[in-house]
Amino acid sequence: MTTSPTPRQLDRNSRATARSSRTNGAFTLVELLLTISIIALVLALVLVAVGQLQTRARATACLSNQRQIALANQTYAADNDGRFVNPRTDPYPPTGGMRGVSNCWVNTGATNGTTLFAGPGLTERRETVRALEGGAMWRYLGENPAAYQSPMDPTGRLRSYSLSSFVGVGDNTPGRSADDFFTFPDNFSTDAPEGVRDTQFKTVTLSQIPQPSRTLFSITEDDREVISSSERLGFNLHGFAVQVSPPLGASGIWIDTPALWNTGRINISFVDGSIDSPNIIYEELANTFATDADGHDVTEVGSRPAFRYLTTILLPGVIRPELQ
Repeated sequence: MTTSPTPRQLDRNSRATARSSRTNGAFTLVELLLTISIIALVLALVLVAVGQLQTRARATACLSNQRQIALANQTYAADNDGRFVNPRTDPYPPTGGMRGVSNCWVNTGATNGTTLFAGPGLTERRETVRALEGGAMWRYLGENPAAYQSPMDPTGRLRSYSLSSFVGVGDNTPGRSADDFFTFPDNFSTDAPEGVRDTQFKTVTLSQIPQPSRTLFSITEDDREVISSSERLGFNLHGFAVQVSPPLGASGIWIDTPALWNTGRINISFVDGSIDSPNIIYEELANTFATDADGHDVTEVGSRPAFRYLTTILLPGVIRPELQ
């Protein structure tokens, strides 16, 4: 005789059937949305991490290039009676009465050293490989154009780096010229103490640089100088400098400005071959640099912390605190 299932047995069977249905069936809409959200979040985190790693890798490669440039300068000096390369980018006399430069580190004055590039807006005059080949550094950097270009540089230029205007100079004039051109301190400034006015320097050899491990040698620079109503430079012209002079009011003048490719940091090397990326470019100053017409003679106002930092590494031991 067949017996009917009891209510308890029916309830157990019903729950088992429901579990089996959920196990074998598709995800619910809520479950799908939750899963997709989790996957999207994980992917976003991975992409951010990968982006940060790529930026760090490019920054490391940029600094490696600058280390090689500083070490190449030392090797050049060993082959040339201890004399450093000159930071200028052509051999022409900076001004009347001066001699030309025979050991500029790159030579845009070489035959076909520059060419016109019809870019958007103003036509650009850009460097060619001939400018690198004609410079004093070419052989010492392995005749490798990649050594002159930062992987962080978005401009497509051939060269991303400038040398300090305060190293490898002083041989062309009897006195106080950075880059054999920019006079410091301002001898006509009423703020210049008498002793400071007598400051003279020459940094042609290593022995003439008091603190090579703290003296700036190379830096990433973004030169946008307009040279006519229809043409701008598409390369960094001559050495990198800020206006070293007694404080006038509360401003610091950047004759040149660093490239802003490393999020607040500037990539630099020192005379001894050491490297650094100090985080000194704050948002207000970055905006000032970015909005300036050509990135020259930019004034940093207020307490000017970035300017003061640069002046401490231009030529420590020679440039006095009164000039910072």
